Amino acid sequence: MRTSAIATVATLAGLGLAVAGCGEGSVVGMATPSPSVATGSAAPTGSAGASPPSAGPVATCVTGDWRTTSAAGQTGGALASASISGGDGVLVKVGPTGVATVDFAGMRPVTFNAQLGDAKVAGRFSYAGQANGTVSTGGPGGTSGDWAPIPPLRWGDTRVTVELTEPAPAKLFDNVRIAEYVGDGATRSADVVDIQPLLGAGRYQCGGNTLTLTPKDAGGLTWVLNRA
Repeated sequence: MRTSAIATVATLAGLGLAVAGCGEGSVVGMATPSPSVATGSAAPTGSAGASPPSAGPVATCVTGDWRTTSAAGQTGGALASASISGGDGVLVKVGPTGVATVDFAGMRPVTFNAQLGDAKVAGRFSYAGQANGTVSTGGPGGTSGDWAPIPPLRWGDTRVTVELTEPAPAKLFDNVRIAEYVGDGATRSADVVDIQPLLGAGRYQCGGNTLTLTPKDAGGLTWVLNRA
């Protein structure tokens, strides 16, 4: 579901933390990424066009209007570890046949803190615009189960901004289309950014007025939503 900012950590280590001489809004050695190259998960596809396909009836508990209250994740390895939090204010609408719209207009940034040896790297990212597509839950019953996207998902109007706050302020991506985040650019800012936010493959869990979306893979973000 995501390709992340731990790559930022590894890249900064390889560059000798070269961003120390860069100011806010600069690009740290970033070649123009190719939207045709994916890192880890399938590249987001398409912009608005034909109507999304129908998944048939989806679980009743997931339908309606939602607002995110948090996005969280942990990632780590032999060389680096990171924690991720924030991300409230995203509006999500799920129809009875699984057609879904995600509106990032009111989103607050997701913050991340990473440790690479003795070096600390911190920053934030946020999305803008909208995404839409269709999800399947396997039927109208139940309060938990698979959250399965049905291609095509439309990310053409979704943009992402990634900024570092430590070890020195730097803007690695400035309101770029999410499709442009894959490939070389994604490798340079690593594994913190979810490139299929809220519409990636995973599982759902309903509880009262709360919906939790957990990623299928260990590298994605877990999103918690309340009814809007």
